[in-house]
Amino acid sequence: MRKLISTLLIILFAGAINVNAQFNKAGRTALQFLKIGIGARQVGLGEACIANINDINATFWNPAAITGINDIEAGFTYTNWIADLNVMSGAIGINLHEYGALGFSYVSLDYGEIPEAYVTSPTGGVDTRIGTTFGGGDLAVGFTYAKRFTDKLSIGMQVKYLREELYKYSTNLWAFDVGSYYETGWKGIRIAMSAQNFSSQARWLNTKEEEQQSYEIPIIYRIGFSIDLMGGRDLILGGNPEDHKLSLNLDAIHSNDYAERLNTGLEYTAFNFITFRTGYKINYDEGNFSIGFGAKYKEGPIDIKFDYAYVQYDFLESPHRFSIIMAF
Repeated sequence: MRKLISTLLIILFAGAINVNAQFNKAGRTALQFLKIGIGARQVGLGEACIANINDINATFWNPAAITGINDIEAGFTYTNWIADLNVMSGAIGINLHEYGALGFSYVSLDYGEIPEAYVTSPTGGVDTRIGTTFGGGDLAVGFTYAKRFTDKLSIGMQVKYLREELYKYSTNLWAFDVGSYYETGWKGIRIAMSAQNFSSQARWLNTKEEEQQSYEIPIIYRIGFSIDLMGGRDLILGGNPEDHKLSLNLDAIHSNDYAERLNTGLEYTAFNFITFRTGYKINYDEGNFSIGFGAKYKEGPIDIKFDYAYVQYDFLESPHRFSIIMAF
């Protein structure tokens, strides 16, 4: 077990040692909305989360982890994104226990009304399209299935429909995600892996006289590690698990359109009621530092969780996220 953990840590930190020497492949893929983090809890942790997900928002990060939800869970996230854009997302899942867990999710991004650019003609006239607007948006709809094969290991898969449109151009395609989640049972250590957005190239449909363009979409590989420093199954720093819990999370990321990155996150929960989070992402151009908090409330048979996350951007608008999850 110790050899396994040592090997994992080496893999996690290897991408962060020489990150500045990695080739940055930004701008090579379409459907960039697929990289927007969903879920205030996960984003507050610096997106270091795939080995420490225990709610329905796992469907957006690691499909295997939905085996950890209660009987039925439903969640909604609102993201106040950059450039006055808003991202809406939601998910609902049911845990069938020995038969596995099912989940349904969606993400939508509306571009709003965008003014058309215009040019002055050589004769001094103005393009007649002045004052007109066009729109567009993104959509992802997914279906997830995961099964717990042992008391420690879960494996899951998600199939999703993707659509992006802008002006007179659009693309539709299918993609899938896979993931695994393994709870070692030793010192509160969990290990997970996920791979997202396996698909054919996005082909943009346009008028017949124009050449059709095709682009890859972001393929994201993650390997994650989480350990309970306090309040886990095997206490490291002591304390009553019912009173305090502190976890450390690390995710190493490789994608086909950027250099390798490392996400880190800390989460502290007091009295199983209020939670504080912070995270830091290494080798990102923007949005390195994040903070967040959450609270739980029980109303009859329903457990309600509210989470908020703030990500600091230096040159762009800093986005805010709000999530609510109900467990039945």
